[in-house]
Amino acid sequence: MLERGVFCARRRMLAVVLCHSSSQTVARSRAQLDLEMSGTQNHLRAKWDAVRTGLWLLPSGMFALGVLLAIAMLNVDKVAGPQDGPPSWWLSGGDGQDVSNLLSTLLTSVIAMASIVFSVTVVALSLAANSYGPRLIRTFRSATSTQVTLGIFVMTIVYLLIVLSSVSHRMESQTVPHISVAVGSLFSLGAVLGLLAFIQGLSRLMVADEVVRRVRKELDDAVESLTPLNQSEHAPIPPGVERDFETDAVRVQLPREGYVQAVEFEDLARWAAEHDLTVKLNFRPGDFVVEGDRKVLVYPASIEPDWARREIERFIVSGQERTPTQDLEYAIRLLVEVAVRALSPGINDPFTALAVIDRLRGGLSRLANRSMPTPIVCDAGGEPRVVRRVPTYAGAADMAFNQIRQAGCQKPAVLTHMLEAIGEIAEHIRTQEQRDALVRHARLILETGRRETCQRADIHDIERRFRKAAQALSEAPLARSGSPRQDAPM
Repeated sequence: MLERGVFCARRRMLAVVLCHSSSQTVARSRAQLDLEMSGTQNHLRAKWDAVRTGLWLLPSGMFALGVLLAIAMLNVDKVAGPQDGPPSWWLSGGDGQDVSNLLSTLLTSVIAMASIVFSVTVVALSLAANSYGPRLIRTFRSATSTQVTLGIFVMTIVYLLIVLSSVSHRMESQTVPHISVAVGSLFSLGAVLGLLAFIQGLSRLMVADEVVRRVRKELDDAVESLTPLNQSEHAPIPPGVERDFETDAVRVQLPREGYVQAVEFEDLARWAAEHDLTVKLNFRPGDFVVEGDRKVLVYPASIEPDWARREIERFIVSGQERTPTQDLEYAIRLLVEVAVRALSPGINDPFTALAVIDRLRGGLSRLANRSMPTPIVCDAGGEPRVVRRVPTYAGAADMAFNQIRQAGCQKPAVLTHMLEAIGEIAEHIRTQEQRDALVRHARLILETGRRETCQRADIHDIERRFRKAAQALSEAPLARSGSPRQDAPM
């Protein structure tokens, strides 16, 4: 009996061990699956940005819609059967020869109008590249009005082609697909109205203020993706990383060349925690990397570099151009490029530059109430797992003001407007870092104005605006308790 009891106890223990082992295996499999699924989020966002800014998405969908509508309308005509009496007033009359001529005329006219639309679009993109910079073409391509207009013409052409192919010259009037022909005529009228709407929208889209407004929206989206500052003030500060990456870590090669569009930092931290590693990235979204660059350091150095490269490349998205998915400074750069080109001798349009400065002021004001990403990403247990380079408010201010100040150094109107913008931003600042960044740029603008401006009255105006901005910065209260109140060193 005793031996039998011991045997049963061992069986129960073995069953418990096997059950626990299987549950751990299932948990690991689910965690790995969740990691792979979540690791594709920024990949999808980057791919969606490329699709969204292309001209083929909506036209391709409307192409398929035109095919489906043509098939559906022809089936409706078949279900309706031959008409005994005269057709209704909204249906086309005549036999197969007449209907074929009508469809051929409509198809030729729509193709001619489509060629006009495509030609005007190409001209508009060329003008946009010359006036506002080639990187802003993505703004014109992503315009919904342009894609919808192209889609209407593609859908109409496909619809008319399919209906025309189903009509024979020998058809009697009773067997002609009158409903399908009537719908094709309506589509042709819609294409004419779409052409008028396209020309109206394009004429508005080419105005500098509209371009600035559309580009500003991307900056606002990038700022809104950051955490509000009042929600992060009480968040725990991530601990430092006591690692000697230069001597105790292995350098991992980057898999491909291009601009880093996005990095899945949270998923990378979970992967590092799963394997008890610490990863340091010597780049950030927006940087250009070359295949073979050893800018990823993994601690400890005992891991296999090839295995680490295959694993880490799942969390990095690279492409041929920068995107604002995780690149705040790129969104600012698009606005700055408009201003710099407007201030060039060939264009000499300071009013567009002033409009850009206004939009930048709005972006930096909203950014002052947002928390920048931390340079260290921890796992669920609070252990540092990823060390990264992050954007700062000072870097955003540098991107916003440096090139405009350099391009407009001999235009007092631009310099004074920049000082006014800094004074207006002052009431939104929350940290000492933000104040120091704006103080530095105010001093740089003052020095540039004194050095490059010839008229004494303009210099006095610049100095007066500087004093006003300096006072606003020195009196701005700092909301964060960790940033002591100090007067700006003017």
